[in-house]
Amino acid sequence: MNLSIITTIGINAGDNFIYEGFKKLFPVKKYGSILLINKADVPRSKEYRELIDLSDIIVICGSPIFYKECYKMKWQNRILDYSKKSGKKILLFAVGSNFLCSADGKVKPPVETRDGRYRKFVSRYNEAIIDGFNVRDRYCRNFLNGLGFQNVNQVSCPSLFSGDMRIKDNDADLIFLIWGDDYWSCKLSPKKILKICHEIKAILEKEFSQQKVVWVCHDFNSYKRLLKKVKNQEVLFSNNYIDFFKYYKRCRFAFSVKVHGSMLLSSMGIPSLLLQLDSRASVIEALDETYAVPAMETEEIAEMCLQKFDNKGEFRDKINYLKDKYKKEYNHLFEKLGFI
Repeated sequence: MNLSIITTIGINAGDNFIYEGFKKLFPVKKYGSILLINKADVPRSKEYRELIDLSDIIVICGSPIFYKECYKMKWQNRILDYSKKSGKKILLFAVGSNFLCSADGKVKPPVETRDGRYRKFVSRYNEAIIDGFNVRDRYCRNFLNGLGFQNVNQVSCPSLFSGDMRIKDNDADLIFLIWGDDYWSCKLSPKKILKICHEIKAILEKEFSQQKVVWVCHDFNSYKRLLKKVKNQEVLFSNNYIDFFKYYKRCRFAFSVKVHGSMLLSSMGIPSLLLQLDSRASVIEALDETYAVPAMETEEIAEMCLQKFDNKGEFRDKINYLKDKYKKEYNHLFEKLGFI
């Protein structure tokens, strides 16, 4: 059996963390070819069809596919058209939402149009998928339920399995500020969010005087823009996402605006505090974790950081338990689908 995996490749390291987790969860060694397709390439050429033609199942892995006017997205419509014409089914593997979020943390899913465009769009998926909608966040689940679709199963994001638990903390000499300035669904400007991060950085430098506080960027454009505001030696970046696994092993704690940065750290048993900028932040609720919102006072956010660091031992034990729990749930799903 050959699989076509449609996800985001290369643009943002966080998206690659999802795929690394997928490989560890899914029994890929038991299959033939694994054909990776960058969703951004689908509208640009027809070459993706050759890869899907060779596959038995189409897997859309870890992408936010429900957001404002998602029914207009070319790559999704082309894949749905292909599925209908070819008869090949789609497995939605921990897909999610990217809904608008206000500074105080209120998430606002899109309102159904008068002509029912969202329901029609979701109906196209409903006809094409196997095993219903496997989603990674509650806002996505509630959105689908509200449109009348009850065959929705909420699962943990595969990025929880991207890294391995760190055995020792001896090499953990860094405190991270995980940064990115490209937001789909946040009303606040990057300038305002960067100001919050600078304020938290000052507090972390005071509290963790024995460790160096550095910025980490997952994508090149955010990295370039950040270098205009901070010193080059204070930023970690690489075009090779595998390098981030080495970087993250050196992290003792992080304040993050990138959900999959927090998820990769969690996969290693390392605590962080995530700042909610859109509905994707709710992915970490599967870890029984809370997140900060931009409307909070800086001191309150800093206190949350310190509490999470102080509870790092309990956090590690919890992650060990949850990784085992969620892996069993995924194995059950794969057995039900006949994949193992």
